Amino acid sequence: MIPPNVLRQLRYLEIATSRKIRTPRLGPYTSPARGDGFEFDQHRRYQPGDDVRRIDWNVTARLNAPYLRQTHSERELNVILAIDLSRSMSVGSSRSSKKEAVTFITASLLFSAAGDHINTGFLAFSDRVLTWSAPRRATGRAWRILEDVWALEPESGRTALLPALRHLAANLKSMSVIFLISDFITEEDVFGSQELRMLASRQDVIAVIVEDPAETALPAGGGYIRIRDAESGAQRTVALNDESRASYARGVARRRTALVEACYGIPIDCVFVRSDGSATEPLLELLARRRKA
Repeated sequence: MIPPNVLRQLRYLEIATSRKIRTPRLGPYTSPARGDGFEFDQHRRYQPGDDVRRIDWNVTARLNAPYLRQTHSERELNVILAIDLSRSMSVGSSRSSKKEAVTFITASLLFSAAGDHINTGFLAFSDRVLTWSAPRRATGRAWRILEDVWALEPESGRTALLPALRHLAANLKSMSVIFLISDFITEEDVFGSQELRMLASRQDVIAVIVEDPAETALPAGGGYIRIRDAESGAQRTVALNDESRASYARGVARRRTALVEACYGIPIDCVFVRSDGSATEPLLELLARRRKA
């Protein structure tokens, strides 16, 4: 059962999303994948075996060499929500835990997909795939998915994204936009894996990286605090002083930079969402940037 305070926020998101018809939601953006469609992307030199029907004769005449007109794939695609529900998502030092933030992110995307009449699929994972629902129209099933997100309690607490990536690669036959929602705190080399590279080569993958204030800065004051890993249970005592806070901040900044660069190298888009901030605004800003790109 979704707690009353979370339920109130979800109902607010449902109303707020329906009022943002004219804002950049899921529907009005162009897929970065090239294929059959009408949105122009770029011209490319003709190569033997290319479809001659795609030759742009005006450009060919100007450059005195055959060039193809490339277009983006059709914009109406399936949307897949791949959601991390491992134990690290239970961390919460502010008004919302990371699991609550994930639920709000999921709700924003579901309500937006329903408003744009887009087929939506749902996958939840921890160290394995917990549940999978193939893409279909989101209208009427958004709240059921949200109930499932909240009710799922994995037996194992560790985060493993590779089984989820393999499952998506095996089960998605048509072009989809995949929102990979996780804190990406894992021992796996996710961004160096063939699983993510292969999936990103066939699908449009967006990494939604969830953060909590307790993970991005040490608290003020002096003395010592004991930190426990939510997944492994390992504990560590940390001194609180200006030097330790500065060192911790540098480590957080390095991790953020490494995540962005890793996403860029694949390439996939990424967006950071804090559990103490808005779940919708970072997503809307990302979709607006993709629309202009």
